Amino acid sequence: MPAAFALGGGGEGANMPVETVHVDGLGPLSGDWNFMGGVSGYASMLTNRSPTVFSNEGTIGSNLKYSIGLAAIQIHKATGWLHFTYWGGSWQTPSIGITSDYGAFNGLARLGSGGNPLPSPTFKWWFTVQPSQYWSVSAGELASTEGTEIGFDWMNPTFFVSNLNNMQATPGYGGQLNLFYGPVTFNLQLSDSYHTARTNVLSDLLTYNLNSDGSDNVIVFSHTNLGHTGNPAFGNGFLEKNSSLVGAGAQWIQGPWTFIPEAEYQWLPKSSVTAASGNPRPLTTYYNVSAMMDVTYQINPQWSVTVQPSVTYQKGDKNDPNQNLFGNWLQFGAAPNPGTFSAGTTLTAIQVDPTWQEKNVFIRPVAAFTHLAGYQPGTGYGLSGNSANQFVGVLEVGVLLGKL
Repeated sequence: MPAAFALGGGGEGANMPVETVHVDGLGPLSGDWNFMGGVSGYASMLTNRSPTVFSNEGTIGSNLKYSIGLAAIQIHKATGWLHFTYWGGSWQTPSIGITSDYGAFNGLARLGSGGNPLPSPTFKWWFTVQPSQYWSVSAGELASTEGTEIGFDWMNPTFFVSNLNNMQATPGYGGQLNLFYGPVTFNLQLSDSYHTARTNVLSDLLTYNLNSDGSDNVIVFSHTNLGHTGNPAFGNGFLEKNSSLVGAGAQWIQGPWTFIPEAEYQWLPKSSVTAASGNPRPLTTYYNVSAMMDVTYQINPQWSVTVQPSVTYQKGDKNDPNQNLFGNWLQFGAAPNPGTFSAGTTLTAIQVDPTWQEKNVFIRPVAAFTHLAGYQPGTGYGLSGNSANQFVGVLEVGVLLGKL
């Protein structure tokens, strides 16, 4: 796994324990099986809290929350001609700046509460048949091909994922073609990403490895919806489900430093709703443009620190009565409510994540600051939705499975 998916920086799988078991007697499934996983929990405090919409959100007092972050396992077999990957358990993926309980599974609401319901126990799984060193075919609930971050937070150098990850294609059921030639890998996937139960999202990823172990690389990715998904009158992320996206990222390691830049542009085509449907239509181009940068410094074998600045702008028509159906990318189409970030909002954020790790135990304190500009009154932070700034502090503790 790339260093982007580890607690700190400094090389492929540098800080992620792995337990390897050799299995015999299972035919093509015989070989080396790798097991990873663990449990983490956190407490958080924030300023300018939003109203609590659901009960039992893991709130102590007015500004302190707690939750289990992850209780998950990953199983991977990558030897022989038949490979298998499984990720499962209970998880959540808090996104920078999104802390409202309202309509946001990716906020800080307690896992299993109304604002953050328990997910399916299976995050993703797939089989891969590789008859050649140049190509393979995968099928199952496939991983998203997009971005440099991932949904399991202990596999990132930051506790919060950026809003790029928040809006990219999700895992989905489908098939994928994988091509390999020298330093280049190309993946082409057709799936029901965004969990739409319609197999119409076409995604691709081009990876160019700059060195032999792949720790330095450049990626370009995109997706498009080949049809139409959902009724916009019901919201529920209509704009993501019908979106197109292009993005690029990179990873570069230099001594104790790891640099991971990423940028993307995502838009909702006007053709996603026809006049004949009788539903409201996007009358302008709705889009978001986002960028972020992870900079990690490995101080010593136990300590690292990552700084992530990020910015997201979402374009919408403020005179359109349906703007929150089509232009509210930051909150997956949630109805107007404090913390939903109306169309036209710019979200600028920075988080600082020092991490201490001793073999299988890690502790990660986090400080995150977010500033909003261009939002409509009532859709920002605070009980009235009129605050532009929010500070969040988090303390995460976790125990990982496997051996370093």
